[in-house]
Parts: sequence; C-alpha cells; structure tokens
Amino acid sequence: MTDLSEQRRLQAADVAPPTAQRVVFERLGKAYRSGAATLQALQDVDFGIAPGEVFGIIGRSGAGKSTLLRVINRLEAPSSGRVLVNGTDVATLDEPALRHLRRRIGMIFQHFNLLSAKTVWENVALPLRVAGVPAAAIERRVGFLLDLVGLSAKRDVYPAKLSGGQKQRVGIARALVHEPDILLCDEATSALDPETTQSILALLQDINRRLGLTVVLITHEMAVVREICDRVAVLEKGRVVELGAVWSVFGAPQVEATRALLRPLVHELPAELAQGLLPLASGARLDPGWTLLLELRLTGAQARECELGTLARVLGGKVELLHGGIDRIQGRPQGRLVVSARTALADADALLAALQASADGVAILGRRTGESHAA
Repeated sequence: MTDLSEQRRLQAADVAPPTAQRVVFERLGKAYRSGAATLQALQDVDFGIAPGEVFGIIGRSGAGKSTLLRVINRLEAPSSGRVLVNGTDVATLDEPALRHLRRRIGMIFQHFNLLSAKTVWENVALPLRVAGVPAAAIERRVGFLLDLVGLSAKRDVYPAKLSGGQKQRVGIARALVHEPDILLCDEATSALDPETTQSILALLQDINRRLGLTVVLITHEMAVVREICDRVAVLEKGRVVELGAVWSVFGAPQVEATRALLRPLVHELPAELAQGLLPLASGARLDPGWTLLLELRLTGAQARECELGTLARVLGGKVELLHGGIDRIQGRPQGRLVVSARTALADADALLAALQASADGVAILGRRTGESHAA
C-alpha cells in the first residue's frame, strides 16, 4: 500500500505542484437552451478544491449540483468560464487527452450501473480490458481493489446475488481501476439504508486516507456531508451562496437556502414546550417566581463545550435540561440546548450578558404561563 501511495503522489507531482488546487472553477457558467428560452444552470461559480480534500456540494433539487459535478470530467461542457483539473483547462483537450483525463477521474453513481451478466471480478476488470491492460496486471489490480472494498470473497458472484451496499462497493472498486486522482460521487448513498450508508461512508474515508484521493460528492443527505466532508459549497439557482469548512457552514448558516437544507438536523422546540410560552421583550423586568426557558447554542466557532456549571452558578438554582442535543463536526461541538430555570436577576439583558460565557449564543425563549407576574 505504501508503494502505491508513493507512486500516486509522484504521478500527481508530474502534473501539478504540491500547492496547486486539484480542481478550480473560474467564473464558471453553464446554460441550456430550450427553444427560445435559456436555462442558466450555473452562474459565476468560482472556487477551488484541494488535493486530498473531501468536498461536498449540496443544494435543493435543480440547484445545479449534478451539472457542476459533470463539468469536472467534461461530461458537460461549460458555456463560460473555465474548469481546471491539475492545472489543465478541460475545455482545451482533444479526444485522446480527454480520455486520459477521464481515466484520472473515477465516478460512482446512485444506481451502481453494473452489468448483470458479468461477475464482480469481471465488472471491475472491464475498464482495464477495454484499455488493453495486460492480463497479469488486471489480475493484480482487481485483486487489490476487491480486497480494498471488502469483496474478495464475492469475486465470482453476479450482481443479482449482491446487496445494495455490496453493489456500491463494486462500483467504487470499478471507479478506482485506473488509479484516479479524483473520485466523483453522484448521490452515491441515496439508494442505501442508514446502516449501509455508514459502511460506505467509512469505506470512502478509508480510501481517501489510504490512497490520497480528492473526493467530490453531491448529496441531498446533510448527515453524509457532516460525517465525511472537509468543506462544503451550497448551491442555489446555479450560484454558490455559501462556501467553507463544514463545521462553519453547518454551525452558523448565513442564507435561507442553507438553513432549509439543515432543518432536518435541527432540534426544533417541541409543540408541548412552545404551547403556553409567553415571550419576553428585550430588557424586560424579570420576576424571581418565573420559570424561564433558555436556549444555548454552540456554533463551533470557539471550539468550546457548553458550560453548564457556569449556567447553574449564574442562575443560582435548579436547571433542568428539557430539549436539544450536541453533535461534533470536525471536532467542534455544535448544537442547541433548551433548559428551564429560575433566576434572581431582575433584568433580562443582564441575565443574557451573564450567560455569554456558557455558550456561543444565549436567548430567553420566554416564560412559563400560570406563574406570578412582576409587580
């Protein structure tokens, strides 16, 4: 494995300096014409993807995710701007050079695309046979890849006898036969159950680490991005509306498109807690007899934990955790906790200021009904 990794590193060094971006989009645009109408699928896309990075592309249906993925290997040709792969403008390549490029870019799909009349071994070996690779080299390469994806015992099995996860492992092995620099994943886990999805994500992470591949994936599943991606781009109507480290984008989304995508991961306040909750105005006077609902948010910006001890000291009484949860993204705690407590402080703004050391964001959601009012 060490020899293969070193070989791949040297091959990459032949085509790009170590500091170069693996993929660069420069003011990229893609338009489709339908009669007199023009559909702008991509507009002014401008960012780079580093070697060895696991990069996620997310967005609502029709945002342009698949189009952006397909311009990397020129399955789609840009209408404007440029796509550079290892420093080369893919639009300038002739057919032989384009075939060579595509061998350096593996691709896996949602629906596997296996040949039903061929065994696992034959499905993986087919691209090498088409390329005229000698039989001995094919045997070595396919054997190595089947071991890598955990399917050595299934080499003579036909796809009909495989589970969905096993079929996707065959697809991954086939995508790696030409020792690519880049692996494109087009909704690669969307057809799989949650347990199988986790096993495929673990495999992709292992491949990324062991082979040094740059992985670019598109998905509707935010949990997939949270699990394995280093950075993420959010597309909306063909434009990149957010770009950054996953912890940053997920912890403090800046646009509604991102917030909408992340909503299934958010611990919304349950209806039974929201009912009968009276809001408080900024600077309101507090009554010591009130039970307050407080929200504490961690965005990951300061990489700190939620300071429940500080919370209890400031409030000076019993604190009950009612709702929420904390996840960890790239080692940074993120999430939301809703607690119930009383306080001796009489001013809402003073209370919030005293609680700032407890979390990245603190808010008073309101007070419970049925309690005494301030005089």
